Amino acid sequence: MKTEQELIRLRYENRKSNSRVSKHSKNSSFKYWIQKEREKEYRKILKTEFDDLASIKVLEIGAGAGGHIQFFQSLGIPLNNIHVNELLEDRVELIKENFPDVKIFEGDALNIPEANNKKYDLIFQSTVFTSILDDGLKKSIANKMDELLTENGIILWYDFVYDNPKNPDVKGVSKKEVGELFNSYEFISKKKVTLAPPIGRRVKGLYPLINIPPLRTHLVAALKKKS
Repeated sequence: MKTEQELIRLRYENRKSNSRVSKHSKNSSFKYWIQKEREKEYRKILKTEFDDLASIKVLEIGAGAGGHIQFFQSLGIPLNNIHVNELLEDRVELIKENFPDVKIFEGDALNIPEANNKKYDLIFQSTVFTSILDDGLKKSIANKMDELLTENGIILWYDFVYDNPKNPDVKGVSKKEVGELFNSYEFISKKKVTLAPPIGRRVKGLYPLINIPPLRTHLVAALKKKS
């Protein structure tokens, strides 16, 4: 029987050959607006919670091709303070090619070594947990993130909250479930963002006008250990 990690690899391989996914990935207008919207929230959270962003250490779980690295760098976080994890080999190679100075933990996030004196002030995940269909693995990764976080550190979260009936390879993670995954934490920030993709991909430049809360499908959240 295949492990959940092996099944995740297979699901991503299947997405590569899916013409619908390929078409959506080229929708630059939608990508622009959702990135701008969520990065505005990230920036607000990080500038509120950290006095000196240049001194914090960041870990991203499931970094994909490294698309968030430049955002963290733009906030003044040095590249040598940004570490990433990625399961998929082709994406690891892209990160190595584009960001040779960034430390990469290749493969399963559960194998990231404990950071000794280099625990992370910020651990970030973006649309990783919705690709994990095994509840036990979700909890194990949440526990690993907790293990690697400093006492006063922050979990930064971006993911969708609803199931996609057209895509059985993903499963929405509600705000309630996020709270259960990190049950020794409290929300210090939470906001629904991202206009529902079937609408957002069609409206192009009208995105800001149509993007009202009832039509949003994703959650940006920050969590901190309960005092």
